[in-house]
Amino acid sequence: MKSRIRNMARCGAATAVLAALTACGGGDSGPATPPPPPPPPPPATYTVGGTVTGLTGSGLFLGAGFGNALPVSAAGAFTFGTRVLSGTTYSVFVAAQPSSPTQYCSVANASGIVAAANVTNVSVACGNGYTVGGTVSGLVGSGLVLQISAPGYGGYPYNVSPPLQINSNGPFTFDFVSPGNTSGMFVRIGHGHQPASPTQLCVINNGQISIQAANVTDIAVVCSQFSYVANAGDNTVSAYTVDATTGALAAVGPPVATGTSPHAIVGTQDKKYVFVGNEGSNDISAFAVNSASGALTAVPGSPFAAGTDPKALALYGTYLYVANAGSDTVSAFAVDTSSGSLTPLSPATFATGKGPSSIVVPSGPAFPAFIYVTNNGGSNNISAFSVDPQTGILTPVAGSPFPAGANPLSLARGATGKFLFTANPDATNSSISGFNVDTNSGALTPLSGSPFPLAVSHYIASDRTGAYLYVTAGTGVVGYGIDGTTGMLSPLPGFPVVTGTDAYSVTLDPTNQFLYVANDGAANVAGFKLDASTGGLTPITGSPFAAGNLPDFLATL
Repeated sequence: MKSRIRNMARCGAATAVLAALTACGGGDSGPATPPPPPPPPPPATYTVGGTVTGLTGSGLFLGAGFGNALPVSAAGAFTFGTRVLSGTTYSVFVAAQPSSPTQYCSVANASGIVAAANVTNVSVACGNGYTVGGTVSGLVGSGLVLQISAPGYGGYPYNVSPPLQINSNGPFTFDFVSPGNTSGMFVRIGHGHQPASPTQLCVINNGQISIQAANVTDIAVVCSQFSYVANAGDNTVSAYTVDATTGALAAVGPPVATGTSPHAIVGTQDKKYVFVGNEGSNDISAFAVNSASGALTAVPGSPFAAGTDPKALALYGTYLYVANAGSDTVSAFAVDTSSGSLTPLSPATFATGKGPSSIVVPSGPAFPAFIYVTNNGGSNNISAFSVDPQTGILTPVAGSPFPAGANPLSLARGATGKFLFTANPDATNSSISGFNVDTNSGALTPLSGSPFPLAVSHYIASDRTGAYLYVTAGTGVVGYGIDGTTGMLSPLPGFPVVTGTDAYSVTLDPTNQFLYVANDGAANVAGFKLDASTGGLTPITGSPFAAGNLPDFLATL
């Protein structure tokens, strides 16, 4: 009986619980929520690699455009440590070339897109390659740095070798190895890396690198400075070396024969060639310069025919322009940079005014570029031409010729080409004319008060910065400062400076340190140290320096 009562109580309790659950809505709610699915497996990744052959040096590093550079110490298979997804772009390159010994490694099958498989076909071939070097001559100063470069974006060069500091004359070799199929690379002197103490202007010959399965050894870095004087009275050219510290001239052998009555003379910026205008024989003598000694050797085919009475010469790029005073023309020639020979342009001559006697060209690359010619034979004006830098052809500037003073004999630029001056050595009223130059059109406008009543006997010249103007006057030189804004001339203190009998022409060296005056009547050349801060001149020890008979013009390279 008691057991039955207990069972009934249990049933009642269960019923109560069920009722309570039913009252709270706790009945059957359906199947349980399944657990979330497992995450998908990570995407497949792949490696990039290949094979290195011929490696014997150490220090080779490869890059691929992702991850870190991979060091490679021996020939054989290599694989980059970073794995990448399918569709990844790769480009394998040599991040550092091997050394000890120096080698050059090149990459084949270098780039592509990973396509759901490991890349294993990149091929890196290493070999000894070819070195690049040459010889330095004439170096006295310090600070010369050479660089192998290649044209970059917008024409600006980028460096492909470590810089090479040059401290002495003799052979040099870059820390660089070429694969042998080089194109476009060249050796240059970096901006601000010309020698100093003393200042020198070195040039590079054979600087374009073209390798034909051999080491490059013929690059010539020429730091020597030379001067040459045309002696009209004995039909010769005198050659000199220039002391980079003092500016003193030392004769190089006996004078060299030219044509009849050599007058004007000019040398190329690369110090390879000198050209002389022979007034009496109506031709141009061309000479090659020995880069070590400065000695002259006639160029094959020299002399080259010019117009009548070639009185002035000027070089612009690889073009030579000759003012022919007797035929009222300018002759134009292309200069062969490998031989120095002259080839007339087509057309070969351009009309000027009467008796052209002087030419000035831009001092550096310019666009547009203009050439000016003084006409001393009666037309008393200046012919102006624009020059095509690709062909050398001249085109008259609108409004040319422009009136000048009486008997304009000589031309000089001022303030980096903003102004132009003429020497007008009239027998009774000598003067100097000044002009504003329109750098867009080439047109000339007289400065206020021009021509200026100043003494001048023959030729004038400005320094390389265009800050000073030097004028021959009798037995000396007078100096003027050129206002960079107005072009007006102001006398410099300490002038006139005595040079010698019949001071004829004035020349400044390419480093703007020294000024030389050819004394036509004294058969010598006076030399001066130029103070660039004041324009003042101090005689060079040993000056004047002997020249030939009737030295008219001097060229410095």
